[in-house]
Amino acid sequence: MHLWQCALWGLLGGAVVEGLEWATIMRNGRWPWNKRRRAGPLVASILIRLGAGAGLAAAVGASGPISVLGTFSVGVGAPLIIEKIAQQVPPEITQNAPVPENAGLSRPEAADAA
Repeated sequence: MHLWQCALWGLLGGAVVEGLEWATIMRNGRWPWNKRRRAGPLVASILIRLGAGAGLAAAVGASGPISVLGTFSVGVGAPLIIEKIAQQVPPEITQNAPVPENAGLSRPEAADAA
């Protein structure tokens, strides 16, 4: 499957999720914004999520053979996938934060040697 096809299937998966979310929002019969709060932030968040679904599906498609269902599923789960990847990044240590005595030592015996 070509990368553009993977991206389109991922975009479609993201659009399905957005459509379901939109249907839930619109059940009360009102727009989710009023005159004070414009539609811009909502539209921007939708476009970002759709772009993330398409981009992540294309990246997965570039890594090797994948089915249509696989790229569609990546588009559906893109926000969760990105959230889980971001949780794996360790927090940045600031200069003012105290550093633990055994920082960076992962084995208990290495801590005893220090």
